[in-house]
Amino acid sequence: MLCDLHDYGGALAPLGVGEGKTLISLLAPVVGAAEAPLLLVPAKLVEKTRRELRAYRAHWLVPSYVRIVSYELLGRAHASDLLEQIRPDLIVADECHKLKNSRAAVTRRVKRYFDKYPRTRLIAMSGTITKRSILDYAHIAKWALKGANPTPRDLETRLAWSEILDERPGTDEPPRVGALRRLCELPDELAELGVDEVRAVRRAYRRRLVETPGVVASVESALGASLRIDAELIAVPEVVHAVEALRRWERPDGEPVLNALEVWRHLRELALGFWYRWDPAPPDDWLEARRVWSRVVREVLRRDPTLDSEAQVTRAIAAGSFPEYAADLAAWQRLRPTYKPQTRAVWLSERVARRCASWLHGRRDDGDGGIAWVEHVDFGARVAELAGVPFFGRGGLDRTGRSILDHSPGKPLVCSIEANAEGRNLQAWSTNLVTSPPTVGATWEQLLGRTHRHGQAEDEVSCHLVIALREQAAAFERARADARYISDTTGHAQKLCYADVDVPASSRVPVLPTGELEPEQPS
Repeated sequence: MLCDLHDYGGALAPLGVGEGKTLISLLAPVVGAAEAPLLLVPAKLVEKTRRELRAYRAHWLVPSYVRIVSYELLGRAHASDLLEQIRPDLIVADECHKLKNSRAAVTRRVKRYFDKYPRTRLIAMSGTITKRSILDYAHIAKWALKGANPTPRDLETRLAWSEILDERPGTDEPPRVGALRRLCELPDELAELGVDEVRAVRRAYRRRLVETPGVVASVESALGASLRIDAELIAVPEVVHAVEALRRWERPDGEPVLNALEVWRHLRELALGFWYRWDPAPPDDWLEARRVWSRVVREVLRRDPTLDSEAQVTRAIAAGSFPEYAADLAAWQRLRPTYKPQTRAVWLSERVARRCASWLHGRRDDGDGGIAWVEHVDFGARVAELAGVPFFGRGGLDRTGRSILDHSPGKPLVCSIEANAEGRNLQAWSTNLVTSPPTVGATWEQLLGRTHRHGQAEDEVSCHLVIALREQAAAFERARADARYISDTTGHAQKLCYADVDVPASSRVPVLPTGELEPEQPS
């Protein structure tokens, strides 16, 4: 990686978790002879990075002039000119998938900087550089690799390639690969064309990508520890009626559900024995004003590339730009203060929470401790309370403000997936419990990589899923399809692809939380 920076002036690195990205990012300014290096990291990893910087400085030539800035800070309204103030000649983007959304303020600002200062060098690193589309990183590859960029240069061609290469949930008919067949040159690629055209083209594209000078990819797992993923089916009879109502697009309190996303969200909650509601419910006029204003913000950002945040859109309209939206802004500013959304967890059953607490109790004396991973704050806090262990949520902190970095190895804990599935070195643990299976393969890669990583002393890392509803099993299947796409197009071996998996097919998981598998369908 550092050699590529020296030789080619930049690098794109879809590296596996635990492969030393932090040390690389701290040494890059020395190898690149950078005068104003900038290190971009997620906000939740700033303190971890600073700790590691101090530790590495005892043994490595880590410069003291590295500026560490979070993606979240760079995306705030008051930081619109921060890059101009720093004027970095080298940007190291750790967890660079934070720049994948081309509409996000932080991505727009980085793009403007590279447009203005195209000679700026970039090292872009991530264990999950793509979720389901080459569009997640094509613009990042352009910034890092300049003229050697292996992705299409113009937007029209880039979109055409993505239609063929991307993973598209819910589509049964595979796309026609068309002229991309010409990417297939090797015998195994040509042979695959007759079996699975899309996979053949994906693998040929992968070769094109990883053979590009400046691209450094993890091709296969070099870990000594095996990885096992299994699941148990749990009955939650107390929520059966609520689930039945939700499948009729009706919330447990009798109110109608407005969209499929809300149905999905509440099903994931009910599978754990509770659901979230706004308390009190928002007024209809407030909801309508918020919906209209959200549409206005999206439209203005689309029309004016110099704006990159809601705050900037607000100031622009208030100053007289886009007068056709002045009334919408006035309506939202009038109604917004009248209601403050507050969520409340409504519990119907603690059955799943108590099962998770029991699992943690069973890990107390085995020397490992175990980690229970949760999606929802209230569920995580309840499991932690029942088990008598800390819950590390936002910022990797527990309720006393103690960091997960200071938690004793081998002691059980509850972790928020959102707050801790990236960047944490948790190889002191080898057993995991996942209570709400993520739907995205990239999220699984990060989560499993907290414990299944270099430095793991155990022979096996295990991950146990608790499943109550068919949608949870379907989420896991969706994530495995994502993992195959990532592996095929980047060459980065995915943990969901090489793990020993024993999870029931979604078709056998009941639509109601009865805890009983349905019979296998004849083939």
